[in-house]
Amino acid sequence: MDAKHYISGAVGPFIDDLPLLTHARIKPYIIAALLHRGAVRFGEIASALVPHCTEVDLKVGMWDGVENYEIGDRSRLEFLIDEVLGEMVSQQILRYNEERDLWVLSLGDNRQNLPKIINWVAALGGQLPQHLLLEMSRDEIVRTNKANA
Repeated sequence: MDAKHYISGAVGPFIDDLPLLTHARIKPYIIAALLHRGAVRFGEIASALVPHCTEVDLKVGMWDGVENYEIGDRSRLEFLIDEVLGEMVSQQILRYNEERDLWVLSLGDNRQNLPKIINWVAALGGQLPQHLLLEMSRDEIVRTNKANA
């Protein structure tokens, strides 16, 4: 391609090299799905990210250049999605439902995650998932009943 037609970072026929995936590039896809449905499956995240991955991110058994250890039988994409989901579970933003194989958005103990979730909603112009609204209204009803008893 002629250098005068090169547009760095442009979308369409002028796409330059895609950046390698990082935790920061994966998290927005997870957050968008969580705000839409309140829960997410591993395959949904992977499917959403595949069109935006480099060839290296999709190869199975490659060496990870950052940590310099073998990933094994998974791609770098799968490895990073697992890490981000695990990080969100450890922060109690998500809880894992083994029966349905879902990562579910959680308010956390004493609604500790509510400010972060509201920030996500405000940044994306979205809305809180229905299960969180129901959980908050149920808590309010219980608190009102205790106060009136």
